[in-house]
Amino acid sequence: MRKSASRPVSCRKWLAAICLPALVASSCTYEEPTVRPSSQTFPTSEATNATTEFLTGSIVTTRLHSGRIIQFAESDSAWAYVLHADFYDSSGVHTSTLTADSALVREGRRLMEVFGQVHVLTDKGTTLESSHLAWNDSSQTVSTDSFVVVTRGEDVMSGYGFQSDPDLTRIIFRRQVSGRIADPETLEEE
Repeated sequence: MRKSASRPVSCRKWLAAICLPALVASSCTYEEPTVRPSSQTFPTSEATNATTEFLTGSIVTTRLHSGRIIQFAESDSAWAYVLHADFYDSSGVHTSTLTADSALVREGRRLMEVFGQVHVLTDKGTTLESSHLAWNDSSQTVSTDSFVVVTRGEDVMSGYGFQSDPDLTRIIFRRQVSGRIADPETLEEE
């Protein structure tokens, strides 16, 4: 006489044959996510050989040329690459030129930070070199905590905690200042 041990085995096979395909089919369905990522993570526009201008009234104070710019409108920011900037005084007269590898531009706040090989040349011949520089168009100031070298004729100054006007005439270094000044009488006390 046979025992009914085979019956539970066949029931298990029958349950596996029905439930396994149903389980696989339900795990393969795709549902659209209910929460979408913010558009802040995706650019709103991208351009090559772009020009951006900052104005005070009708006077251009800064003109930025970039090889490539990627804009994120929701966060008022844009990344510019291969940057060339021209700066103008309040009457629209050109004062200096800046080049850098990249920049973070915040048009609405009139701010720009440049990175990489930063080089500034004023129309009076003063040069600045650094790896980082911040430009505030509203206050017309250039600043950084990074190391800066400024060359004006035979004078060479370097240090950290740099701040200046855009044409590099009023320069302040806050830390580890060193330099070679040909005529010390040209320095101003503050």
